[in-house]
Amino acid sequence: MKKLKVYYDDWCPNCTKFMKFINKTDVLNLIIFKKLRSSSPSDGIDLKEAEKKMASTINGDMYYYGYKSIYEIFKRVPLFWFFIPILFILKFTKAGDFLYNELALKRKIIPIHCDEHCEI
Repeated sequence: MKKLKVYYDDWCPNCTKFMKFINKTDVLNLIIFKKLRSSSPSDGIDLKEAEKKMASTINGDMYYYGYKSIYEIFKRVPLFWFFIPILFILKFTKAGDFLYNELALKRKIIPIHCDEHCEI
C-alpha cells in the first residue's frame, strides 16, 4: 500500500489531537503528516478546500478531502481495519461526508503560533 501524505490544520486542537492519535497507532508507517498552515504544500492541493477539510494525497496523483481522507487514513492503520466495512457504507451512502462536514463546521480554530512546548 502506498504512503498517504495528510495535511492537517495545525490551528485546530481537534485536528492536532487526531493527528497525534493516528501517528501513535500507525504501526506500518504509511501516513505522513504535514502542517497545513505553517508550510506551503507543494503537492498541488486546493488550499481553500484544505482549510475547510482535512486534505491528503498519494504521490501527488490522487487528492482526498474531508471524509475521504479519514477513510484513506483508516485503511492504512491495522487497528481500524475492523471498521472499514462500516466506513465503506458511510462513504457509499454519503453519510460519512455529511457527518464529517457537521464536525468540521463546529471545530475551533486558534490562530496562535506556538512552538512544540505550547500548552494552550
